[in-house]
Amino acid sequence: MKIAIDIDGVLSDLMPVLNEFYNNRHGTNFRVEDYKHHDFEKTWGGSKENAVKIVEDFFQSPDFLKVRPMPYSPECVLRLSRNHDLFSVTSRPESVRSQTEQFLQKYFFGAISNVFYTGQYTLSASYISKAGICLEEKADVIVEDCLETAVDCAIKGIHALWFAPRNSINGQDHLTLPKNFVHVKNWFEIVEKLK
Repeated sequence: MKIAIDIDGVLSDLMPVLNEFYNNRHGTNFRVEDYKHHDFEKTWGGSKENAVKIVEDFFQSPDFLKVRPMPYSPECVLRLSRNHDLFSVTSRPESVRSQTEQFLQKYFFGAISNVFYTGQYTLSASYISKAGICLEEKADVIVEDCLETAVDCAIKGIHALWFAPRNSINGQDHLTLPKNFVHVKNWFEIVEKLK
């Protein structure tokens, strides 16, 4: 199969480091569990523009290089790469291409064949949707941590594994989930589903 894999929250454990960066800079005490949505301004307060600026500052800071892989992701990705074609689709902007590719090479040893940057979390980008990229690249499956994106991909015919170790579908009753949508909580479940 051809499998698209999100980076932040799926391959990389970004939130603990970003949260620490934000708390140190703003004197707050947010916990990773406080982030219920991918629009950070809904947690931090303020405008979307301000939240995007903070994330851009984080990407350019030395703290960004402290981000580590999600538990068991390197070994599971290497295992999947033996039988499947893996690529990444990320909301990161092109401006962090170099750091992103270094991270993927360091922890995933070339198992990810290509990276597509949607620039979704920037103000200047006219971003391409992850579903659009998956359709263009003929992906069979996407592993994604954003619920709305996973549902969008599933609606468009891509099998979606919603990777949410800390979250559940509870409280999302307004969503009608497609049949090709599955909630997974860890990398071992992902490997099991993609055998």
